[in-house]
Amino acid sequence: MKERESIRFLKEAGSPWPWTQDEILRTYKFTNVKREHDRTTRWMRDNWTKPNANRHSAEILFNCALFRYFGTTEFAQAIGWQTEFGSAAVRSDIKQIARERLSSKQRVFTGAYVITNQGLSLPKEEVVVDYFLQPFWGASDRLSVMAAETKSWRAVASEMRRLQGFGGSGFMTKEILQDALNSGVFKNGCDDRNTYCPVGPGARRGLNRVFDREIKHQQTEEKFLEEMIMLFSQRADFWPKDYVKLELHDIQFQLCEYDKKERVRLGQGRPRSKYRRTE
Repeated sequence: MKERESIRFLKEAGSPWPWTQDEILRTYKFTNVKREHDRTTRWMRDNWTKPNANRHSAEILFNCALFRYFGTTEFAQAIGWQTEFGSAAVRSDIKQIARERLSSKQRVFTGAYVITNQGLSLPKEEVVVDYFLQPFWGASDRLSVMAAETKSWRAVASEMRRLQGFGGSGFMTKEILQDALNSGVFKNGCDDRNTYCPVGPGARRGLNRVFDREIKHQQTEEKFLEEMIMLFSQRADFWPKDYVKLELHDIQFQLCEYDKKERVRLGQGRPRSKYRRTE
């Protein structure tokens, strides 16, 4: 994590390449320590949630879900912020735009994580729009009220994970609610921001590596969370005081990156994307 943050410092300062002597970090694409420093999240904040900060919190929450389920800035630009997703005509238009872009090999879905059809024999854009996002649109009012009243993203996450497409390890729920936390949906604050975080599959593998277990070791989510909080509690001992302030979610996020780096180091596989400099 320290080396990845050092890379960000050097890159943003305009220092010459390479920004690290770590061959793995130099070769493959790894997310920043803070997700909000990544290009896609910066674009989302500046062009998606911030310009719509005065919209109803339920609408903001839904559009966080819409953005993350496709995951590309290009598709977000193509469809725009949604206010009438309950309309069948609107949903049809979004699916048509997705089909046209896919047929012309333009970006629609992100390659940063896997979105499955959950066994449905339908095109992915139909599954996402009709089976995942449409029910979420219907639940967004209730979820946004819960966020304001409980001040607990654990409570909201537990309710979200009952919806199709948001269950399992809670990965998508985590991604969406992290955006919601930073976009004003939790109007009255969030009391459990640093005591709870859904533990995604990559973070679980990372924890198994940290604790020298089989990579596919299974245990309760509460046990994984307990271990993650324990690591977070040691930040004062290992994280430089003049670096960015860490939150529990950052530990969750970087456990996934640690697993990815170890896969390369140990010859167990390679990340999907190599790092390509744009400068």
